Amino acid sequence: MESIVHICFSQSAGGSLRQAVKKKKLFEGKKVIMFPDDISIGIIQNGINLGERLEWLDSINKEDERIYLEEIDYLKKAYKEFYKEISNIKDTEVIYLWYGECSSDMCGMMYTLELLKDKIENIYFVNVSEKIYEDYGIIRTYRAAAEISTERLKGFIEIRRKIEYQEYSDLINQWESLKDNNSILRIFKDGKVEAVSEDYFDINILKYTENEFRKCARIVGSVMGHSEMRISDDYIFWRIGELTKSEMLEYKGKFGIMREMEIKITQKGIEYMSTDSEAISFWKSRETEKQFERDKINEAKNQGRMEERIRIAKKLMDILDAEVIAEKTGLTVMQVKNLIN
Repeated sequence: MESIVHICFSQSAGGSLRQAVKKKKLFEGKKVIMFPDDISIGIIQNGINLGERLEWLDSINKEDERIYLEEIDYLKKAYKEFYKEISNIKDTEVIYLWYGECSSDMCGMMYTLELLKDKIENIYFVNVSEKIYEDYGIIRTYRAAAEISTERLKGFIEIRRKIEYQEYSDLINQWESLKDNNSILRIFKDGKVEAVSEDYFDINILKYTENEFRKCARIVGSVMGHSEMRISDDYIFWRIGELTKSEMLEYKGKFGIMREMEIKITQKGIEYMSTDSEAISFWKSRETEKQFERDKINEAKNQGRMEERIRIAKKLMDILDAEVIAEKTGLTVMQVKNLIN
C-alpha cells in the first residue's frame, strides 16, 4: 500500500482534507500538509521571504491591530510547520497536490513544486477545476480546492494524474517569471498566472459602490461574488482603503476596520470609473434601480407617517379645534377640517 501525502494551499482546503483523510477516512492518506499563505498577493520578488510577507500583512492590516497580531502569530507557526513537513517527506511517499485554477492555489502549488524538485517522479496533480458539475441546471467548475465540501472530496481522487516533466518545467518557468516581477498582485487568466497592476480590481470596487453609505463588508462581498476570478477579501479591503485615501471613496466609521467602516463613491470616483464605458453604464443602471427602491421605501414610510397622523387627529377631534390639531400632528388645517367634515 502506497503512503500518500496530500498537500493543499489554504486553511479551508486543509481543514476539509484532514476531515476526509483522518476522521472520515474517505480515501487513503498518511497526512495532510497545508501551505498557510495566499502568495498571489504581496511581494514575492526573488522568492518567498517570511519577513517580507509579514511586512506586507502589516501594510494592509495595520489599522486593525488585533487581526494583524493574530495573523502574524499564525503565519510564523504555520510556515515553520509547513517547511518541516515538506522536508520530512520521504522519497518513497506519493504526493497529491490539490489545487484549483485560481491565483492563490496556483501560486502556492508552483512554490511547493519548487521545494519538491527532487521528488517530481512521485507527484500527482488533483486539479479540482478539471471536474465539471451541474448546479441548478448550470454547468460549473470549482475555482479552488477550498470550495469543495469534505463529503465531495472523495470524487476528485479519480481525476488525479501524474505530473509530466514538461508540465513541471513550464510551471517552474512561470514561477520564475513571477518572482522576477515586483508586482504585488497576481491573477489567473487565460490558463496561467500573471502579474498585474495593484489597481486591477479598482474599477470593480467602484462599480459596486453606491451613492449612499453602505457597509464595507457588503461592497467587498459584491466584488468577490461577481468576479470571475477568486480574490482575497483582504486585498479588496486594502484597495478600498487606497481608493479612500485618493478621495474616490468617502467613508464614515472607523477607517481600516471592515466591520466598522461604511463607504460611498465620490464624484472623483465616478469620473475615474467613467474611463470604463461598461463599468459606468452598469453603475448608472444599478443606481437607477437602487434609487427606485429607495423611493418606494420612502413612499411607504411617508404613507405610514400620514396614517399615524390621521389616527391621532381623529382622536383629538372631540377635544381640540382644527388649528391646534394641525399644529400637533403636522397635518394642514384644511386636511384636519376635511377629516372633521
